[in-house]
Amino acid sequence: MKKYLFLFIPLVVAACVKDEFEGPDLNDLYGELEILSDLAVVGDGADFSANETIHFTAEFSKQVDWTLTIVGLNSGSTKVITGKSNSIDSTNSIWDGSSTTLPFFVAEDCSVDLTFEMEADNEQAQSVGLTIAGAKVYNDASTRLITDFENGFNPNFTGFFQAGTTDALTTGGAGQGTKYLSQFGTVNWDWLIGYKDYWSAYWFDQEPLVNDPSQVYFNIMIKGDSTLSDATGLPNSLFKLEFWEDDNQDGFYSEGAEDKYSYEFDVDWTGWRMISVAYNDEDKLVLEGAGGDVVRSPQKISNVRTLLLANPESGYAHADVDFLIWSIGAPILN
Repeated sequence: MKKYLFLFIPLVVAACVKDEFEGPDLNDLYGELEILSDLAVVGDGADFSANETIHFTAEFSKQVDWTLTIVGLNSGSTKVITGKSNSIDSTNSIWDGSSTTLPFFVAEDCSVDLTFEMEADNEQAQSVGLTIAGAKVYNDASTRLITDFENGFNPNFTGFFQAGTTDALTTGGAGQGTKYLSQFGTVNWDWLIGYKDYWSAYWFDQEPLVNDPSQVYFNIMIKGDSTLSDATGLPNSLFKLEFWEDDNQDGFYSEGAEDKYSYEFDVDWTGWRMISVAYNDEDKLVLEGAGGDVVRSPQKISNVRTLLLANPESGYAHADVDFLIWSIGAPILN
């Protein structure tokens, strides 16, 4: 009789254990928000003109959508920083003195409010103060300043405003610095309120613009008052930018023989706003006639003309201007 030896080998089933939990943390979804570390300022008294920075710190019991709102107590400028995290630190809250809404900050005291997206969580809102020792300087190696009016209005910048209208250098309440050009009036016989020519030979910065139109941005601050037409109920202040190119480089712009590009838009807001347009933006900046080589050549611009317009049947128009500046690579307020 044969004997068989049966060897029983226990089968071991190894369960795979996941080290990480997939999906949102339940505490982040349903937990109550607690402030583990109060809002604090690191770098208070920074001199932004010397490229110093400020950042903020705070810690929370869960991930939450948070907003820091910085308000200049003299300028009224605001900076908004947002994030979603369980902490605020140098990785998500560095501030270089730039503005989200105009005017620009000045050397001043500021308030800083920390709020949360969920209304209930705003019971945990906090506030601190900080001081700006020196305001951010926007004119640097990547810009070409046309004028900011701080040294007055350059008499080499010519123009025309209709009788009874106003174009005047004004001090106080500027978008940048202390001075700006106020422009307003009523003209019931023509669309034109007035225009100004900013000839390139007299721009504050004389370094040439780069050849690549996709890298060149024109920036201008415009202050509106949301004036609406009594007749139509529509915005009544119309603004136009014109860029004249000296294609043949003879020192003059010849109407109909050289290129001119323009951008026209309603001034339908109140207060200061930065308008920026890339020189290659064909949707906004359109060619008026094809008298030149039809090549966008920012280095050949001989004049920037700004025009304030309004329907003569509609009445008053108002659009102040400040801080005309070219920037390379990105708009001033990126």
